Amino acid sequence: MNALRRFLVLGAVIVAVVGGDAAALAQAAAGQRPASPPSARRKVFIDQDGAGPAGTDMLSTLALLQAPDVEVVGITITSGDVWMKDGVQNTLRMLELTGHGRIPVAPGGEFPLVNTREETAQWQEQFGEFSYTGAWSPRRYHEPGVVSTPAAGPTALKPVATHGANLLIQTIHQYPNEVTVWVGGPFTTVALALKLDPDIATLAKELVLMGAGFNVDKGGNHRINGRREFNWWWDPEATRIAMSAPWKRITITPVDISVKTTLGDDVKQKIAQSTTLAAQYVTKFSPVGRGGGYMWDEIAALAFLDPTLITRQQELYVNIDIDHGAGYGQTIFVEKELSQTPGQPPVLRKMPSWWRLASVQWDLDLPRFYNLFAELMSR
Repeated sequence: MNALRRFLVLGAVIVAVVGGDAAALAQAAAGQRPASPPSARRKVFIDQDGAGPAGTDMLSTLALLQAPDVEVVGITITSGDVWMKDGVQNTLRMLELTGHGRIPVAPGGEFPLVNTREETAQWQEQFGEFSYTGAWSPRRYHEPGVVSTPAAGPTALKPVATHGANLLIQTIHQYPNEVTVWVGGPFTTVALALKLDPDIATLAKELVLMGAGFNVDKGGNHRINGRREFNWWWDPEATRIAMSAPWKRITITPVDISVKTTLGDDVKQKIAQSTTLAAQYVTKFSPVGRGGGYMWDEIAALAFLDPTLITRQQELYVNIDIDHGAGYGQTIFVEKELSQTPGQPPVLRKMPSWWRLASVQWDLDLPRFYNLFAELMSR
């Protein structure tokens, strides 16, 4: 056995030297099993709305980039929290500062498919004000064609010369059945891609997203209705298109679980002890003592990386109301099973073709979640 072990280690050393893989070389020399090659990493395509510099949009994206078993194969930016062009600049600057500048970033949807700022104002006059309207918020609003300098400073990086919908389509076809489509903002770009090429839903590995609201009493963007969540409400028609597509699997992180978290000083202090580029970025733009908000998108990222962080979830049929009345943009959902007869197996509901089953996350292991986030930022 010792001879066999020495043979395997020697083989690993030769492979490492020929391939120029320093990490594999070090592991082989120590008698350890070499790490999996990059091709074995899980492929993720990120769709975000790109507010910066160190809020939930950037930090969730950074968490996926920092994960050792993930290969981010592309990023597209959609208007939502900020205008798309601003989000592109924020994202490129973050990639530049954290050493991830090789990732292709493409501009995506700039306007919702149907919803408008004017219609939103009319809706509020009838049904009540929203607490948050993203790029339409007075403190953030400017003409969409104007591009702001990122708060983290200007970037030398440039986006790729293709629309985000096309980049998504090309990437999924390049890696059929391998790409997780991870969405942390509105669905505009994904919906455009689905209309251009409906096959991408079945060619993708899965859809993972932060969005929707179910029974939350805080965290929604309407003061009296927690089932109207910003990412879905910004572009309801795009949400309907995306949530009606035949994905193999859908996983939802809703506001119901997001509001159980906060980026507190204890987590920031752990990150601040590290000198990595990612840690320096977090510490500079979300310093200890400034306070932190809910970790909306970070849960969706970390639960994808380690599903055991989720301690309670449920399969539901989930979609969105697109009637342009009081319910416009509201999450709608139906339980998977009808009431069952005692002693008999449950009966699945027969739903219309545009309803899709999704795994909805309700609770998480907070200490492990915070520890994993700090570890990722410190890598």
